[in-house]
Amino acid sequence: MECSANHRVAEPGLKMAGGMELRKAEELFQRLQKLSCLPVKGLYMSEPENIHEFLCTPSVIRLGILEWLCTRIYPPLQEQFSTLKESEGEEKIKEMAKLGFELMLCPDEDVDLIKGNAPSSKQLLFIGRLLDILQTSPNISRDLGLESSSQYIGETFVNYTYDNEDLLGELFSCLDFQEILTPECNPWPADLQPLLLKEELPESSLPSDKNNAIGEHLEELQKISTALHDLEEECTFIRSSVPGIETITQTLKLALTDFHQLIGAFNQVYENEFQEHCGPKTPCLSHCGPFFQSVHCLLSSCSKELEAIDQFTATSNTITEVVSKKEQFKESWGGGTMETIYEKINEIKQNYEVFLNSLQK
Repeated sequence: MECSANHRVAEPGLKMAGGMELRKAEELFQRLQKLSCLPVKGLYMSEPENIHEFLCTPSVIRLGILEWLCTRIYPPLQEQFSTLKESEGEEKIKEMAKLGFELMLCPDEDVDLIKGNAPSSKQLLFIGRLLDILQTSPNISRDLGLESSSQYIGETFVNYTYDNEDLLGELFSCLDFQEILTPECNPWPADLQPLLLKEELPESSLPSDKNNAIGEHLEELQKISTALHDLEEECTFIRSSVPGIETITQTLKLALTDFHQLIGAFNQVYENEFQEHCGPKTPCLSHCGPFFQSVHCLLSSCSKELEAIDQFTATSNTITEVVSKKEQFKESWGGGTMETIYEKINEIKQNYEVFLNSLQK
């Protein structure tokens, strides 16, 4: 049976469909026929324009194709549709839109896509994805009626959708994931953070004796923190432009402009005075001057930034070595035992916790 091509005049949007859309529509129509889709069974169309209009224009047959695909992907819809009356066609459309949303193929309640009022490219993409889901099912032979027992083939895809949704919800609600999104890289202990932030310690936490070794180490860490802060202010050009880059750029532009004018003057003299005495043709002046200027500027900035990064890395390594030596250096703290400052601080913390526990009891 041949489908009458004049059952509806093509809309203006369909007339302007590109060759790629026409080929896509023809491919989808052939796939539907290979799957023995009931609404297109026995239907014959040869012109790509007619096929495109048939798949992208609102019609009862087009809704039948989508219904056939949806019920094959998720068979429980067949039982639900069988209980609906003909006047409840809008409910079918909403259920198919809901299935498309659950399969992550379209927005929620996109009834215009099901009815055929959406852009043709969007409609063809939706039909193609439904066909992909149907054909990639491991039970495709049973789904197409080649066996007597037809199972719920779309249940796997729906379960995967819900599982992915739960996984994403659990991931975004995880505190560790939120910390990854907004990291706070601070390797210093909590009791030394006020020093790095230049906050004044309470008088009770300061050592009473300035000659105490702990106080000396804290003062040394304070100096290191101040040096790091000064170094950060000194190396601000790493995050911004190099100081004086505007002056350098203007100088390069002026030099390149003068060079361009000299070349132009030489070409004019060459054409008027020397050309008749020379065999070769007039050399062509390249129009890549501004491009070379911008490349030179970027390369200069990159070179300065790399030098600054190298200096900053060397300084950081030196500071790390100094701090590491201080952490590993053991000395006597009046008790006769040799301990590092980190071990001594932990011992003081434990004694303080024991003291607090005794007070609470």
